[in-house]
Amino acid sequence: MAFTFNSPVKIVFGEGCADQVGQELVGLGAKKVLVVTGPGHRHEEQDHAGAAQAGHEGNGHEGAFETVVAALKKAGLEYVRFAGAGADPTPAMVEEGACVFKEARCDAILALGGGSPMDCAKAIGASMGEGRPFADFVGTGRVLAAPVPPLVAVPTTAGTGSEVSGTSVLTIEKDGHKMKLGTSGATLFPKAAFVDPLLHVSMPKALTAATGMDALTHAIECYVGRQHTPLADLYCIEAMRLIGLSLRRACQRGDNLEARGNMALAATCAGVALSNASLGMVHGFAHALGALCGMAHGTANAIMLPYVMAGCVDDAAERLALAGAALTGTSSIDAHASVAALFSLDHDIGIPRSLAEAGIPESMLKPIYEDAKNYKRRPMSPHLFTDEELWQVLYSAWSGTETT
Repeated sequence: MAFTFNSPVKIVFGEGCADQVGQELVGLGAKKVLVVTGPGHRHEEQDHAGAAQAGHEGNGHEGAFETVVAALKKAGLEYVRFAGAGADPTPAMVEEGACVFKEARCDAILALGGGSPMDCAKAIGASMGEGRPFADFVGTGRVLAAPVPPLVAVPTTAGTGSEVSGTSVLTIEKDGHKMKLGTSGATLFPKAAFVDPLLHVSMPKALTAATGMDALTHAIECYVGRQHTPLADLYCIEAMRLIGLSLRRACQRGDNLEARGNMALAATCAGVALSNASLGMVHGFAHALGALCGMAHGTANAIMLPYVMAGCVDDAAERLALAGAALTGTSSIDAHASVAALFSLDHDIGIPRSLAEAGIPESMLKPIYEDAKNYKRRPMSPHLFTDEELWQVLYSAWSGTETT
């Protein structure tokens, strides 16, 4: 077997580690930092808040913002806040942030929040480095190669793993239709990620559940997919094990620091894995649900995961069984029981049982299906779904018909 494993991001993990971000940026040569966050209340006169509305997974809470600002000031750094990285960021948000970066004469970027601020921050950095809009690279096959301003990521959710990935996902509109497209490149990897469980404590139960299932989806899809590798497998298994131990507890008690720490580490592990293996049709459906229906990415993944995996049982029986064993801590489990365990986990943490229960009307199924069937990573699923099978999976997920 031949494979490449790439994980260039420096990871600093632990309670209180966010206090060190200023020192890290000074070491990277920074003098004035653009702090990219989701929309929140305006803070001081240096804020540049965008017009985007607050969204599901894009918001870093203000306590986290105060923490990183204190760290920047302690290190003698100036900062400007761009709070326009709304949920499912768009090229317009990226360009607005790039304008703030240029006008304020910043020389480094700090991404604070969930996947949306981090994706937006990566795109801002790439836009500055390339000297052209990031949208010129989205879905075009153009290679990102120019040096970019130093980027440090501080996640306030435990789900996307974007703090350690070289991908930025934007929502674009083409021919009157919205779609989510990911762009990858070596220059999009942050220089460092500060994963501080203390910044996750204020996440409400619903957000904890959705982002936790997002991390689990990354781990499982990478593990059972056609591009799995031995080293990525290690990160997937550990992520699944930690999530099985801790996601329910983190939802029950947000101040459980052991559970929060395990979930933070799991999300980062899964993020490393997805940079080295491939996602599959769970994300194909989730991207369509996000772009067309505004559904939070983690929630979409959580609902679709067991239904898609049920369709992969015959082709990935051994790996699904091993995934279920890691998740449940039970060695004597088969692929069908593993899928059942996913349904049970969703139920226990309050994830809607079906797309219909989550508010998706039946009239949206056709456009969701048309978008999802063109997902570029569709061939990476362990089962090569036919168009008819994809429709059956989607309808099962909408109606709540469990097939385990």
